[in-house]
Amino acid sequence: MRRRKHRQTNTLAIDFEKSDLIDKQLIDKASLWILRIIVNLGGHRDFIDKDNYVSKENILSFLNGTQFLNTKDDNYTREDALSYFNDSLVKLTQQKKFKTNKLLSKNIAQISSLMSLNKYEEQILEFVVLMKQYELLDDAVDLLGCELNTTQAKRALSTILSIPKKEIDKAFTSDSKFSKSSLLTINKTNKLSLDRKIDSINDVFLDNLLNLDEDISVMIKESVKVCNRSELKLKDYKHLSKDLAILLPYLQSVKKYKTKGVNILLYGLPGTGKTELAKVIAQKLKVKLYEVSYTDEDDEPIDGTKRLKAYKSAQALLSNKKTILMYDEAEDIFESTGGFFTPPTRQKDKAWINRILETNILPTIWITNNIDSIDNALIRRFDIAIEVPIPVKAKRAEIIQKYSKGILDKKSIEILAKNENIAPALISTTAKVLSNINTRNRYKAFTHLLNNTLKAQGFGKINQDSNTNSLPNLYNPDYINTTIDLKELAQGIKQTKNARICLYGAAGTGKSAFGKYIAEILQKPLLLKKGSDLISMYVGGTEKNIASAFREAKEENAVLVFDEIDSFLSDRTQAKQSWEVTQVNEMLVQMENFNGVFIATTNLMDNLDKASLRRFDLKLEFNFLKSKQAKKIFMSYCKELRLSKPSVSMQSSIENLKYLTPGDFAAIIRQHRFRPIADIKDFMQRLEDEISVKNIDNGFKMGFIK
Repeated sequence: MRRRKHRQTNTLAIDFEKSDLIDKQLIDKASLWILRIIVNLGGHRDFIDKDNYVSKENILSFLNGTQFLNTKDDNYTREDALSYFNDSLVKLTQQKKFKTNKLLSKNIAQISSLMSLNKYEEQILEFVVLMKQYELLDDAVDLLGCELNTTQAKRALSTILSIPKKEIDKAFTSDSKFSKSSLLTINKTNKLSLDRKIDSINDVFLDNLLNLDEDISVMIKESVKVCNRSELKLKDYKHLSKDLAILLPYLQSVKKYKTKGVNILLYGLPGTGKTELAKVIAQKLKVKLYEVSYTDEDDEPIDGTKRLKAYKSAQALLSNKKTILMYDEAEDIFESTGGFFTPPTRQKDKAWINRILETNILPTIWITNNIDSIDNALIRRFDIAIEVPIPVKAKRAEIIQKYSKGILDKKSIEILAKNENIAPALISTTAKVLSNINTRNRYKAFTHLLNNTLKAQGFGKINQDSNTNSLPNLYNPDYINTTIDLKELAQGIKQTKNARICLYGAAGTGKSAFGKYIAEILQKPLLLKKGSDLISMYVGGTEKNIASAFREAKEENAVLVFDEIDSFLSDRTQAKQSWEVTQVNEMLVQMENFNGVFIATTNLMDNLDKASLRRFDLKLEFNFLKSKQAKKIFMSYCKELRLSKPSVSMQSSIENLKYLTPGDFAAIIRQHRFRPIADIKDFMQRLEDEISVKNIDNGFKMGFIK
């Protein structure tokens, strides 16, 4: 065995010229930590060869160009090396010059004042920052091995930093300041190297602590960023006035008294202005709105777990500011359903999420496009939950005019505004596309793009006919075959302003047209919904569409007409699926709570749910035209079409026609646009053709014909 060199002639000499440490204070501190690693924790590991000798080359390689031993010999026994390192450690400790980098020290002090960190927590944070940022320390930490469990990692920190083990344990308990804020966390599930075992918000934040002399809000800008101002105002959300009348005073109060656990949920279809509403709220309260980022510094998506860490850190680091947090796309952590082969992703974390919602310091606005993905047990944890629907027709027209930027004329805007599925964001996106291309017919291109998106979303196309809610020129309630005077009925409804009526009978007998007539008499807008408008392919979608229609009618003070109501109000006793029952239940609830004028039409009265019939104030049958009614309508249209006056025999022939409806005349008039009626005989023949296709005399039972 080789003799040991005299320790007096060997001194610690660290050459940092090739390292990434520059600050002298950092050099001293790094030297101290590295020596503690070698002497106490790593002295038996990588840099000792199989013959139990320490190679100087191994040490230099390990330390990336540093040298610990100032001697001419190349090899040292384990005993020699550790003895020298220990002597150097003692001398370095006696110097007691271990202040950290001034900028880092200032930033740690800033964090400490916000979170009330103790001296041990400050030391741990400093070490982690330097370990994550400097390769020299990172390499030294590798001496500890790559499979440390949690206990070993904590013991390593205790030794390196000379902090009592109990203080290390306390710093990483589940309710510690580090854990609650996600500032620093220990991975308790995997065996890893120390630098990977301890995690932080992100590496950019640690780099900022070393290099930025800024407010802490700037330090976390990659995780939580301040939102820009919105161009919208509170008046743009008049359709939410009742909700905002409660929400704004509540947030004003909690801001004043610094109430904890304040959480607001905004939900609704994409593009309805939820994010902009959060900005408007913050502007009204004169506070800053910070958004938890969903992309990192490379514009790559951040998963829900990392976003939640950023959220927790923001709660701790922005707590001294007049601030509201916004967490958009909240379904990434609240999702309650998995895929076909996976269990619900967040069910096991309910208690953990509940604790977050109950203890957050800063008021938080959570936003989701998919309320169904959030468990009901979580929804009730929010102080206020507000659905942000697509605005009412009048407001939609304003938004379309604003975002279309002059592309559309007044008539086009009016047509588009009738479609309640066109969200504000959809208008602005379409306008952006068209502003970059040249096209002759901008309205046609605009509606084409909108229809493509509406189709992808599962909605119907835009109705190009702006007069779909208008009555025919020759409409007259006297031409409807029913048992009561429809003009008197209309006047009665005008006085009471409240009615729930079910109109039933064969197709074409004028049921929907009477709804339009009522709207004209009441001088109110008409909201006409067909079964195809309300039925959704998604579970729960039909119920939402029904509720949305009643809400829109209430907000616009419109007469609501549901055509083909048998499509979703069928007899529950014959139901085979649960959703068939729930959509009927939703319909009945909405009918009972609606104080306006509601008219339902159906060709299949026998199919309706019996309980629903009791909810209607009046059930009124519309029959085929009486002989005299058919004659009067025929004479009126002959005059309208400038045909010769029918002879007495022709008038008699019209009176003898059975099963005619106002709809038959309307169909022939529409046909006249592309196939002009030649004369009275041609007109008569077409009416007979309309009757023949009904197959009534062949035993086909249509509607309520008995």
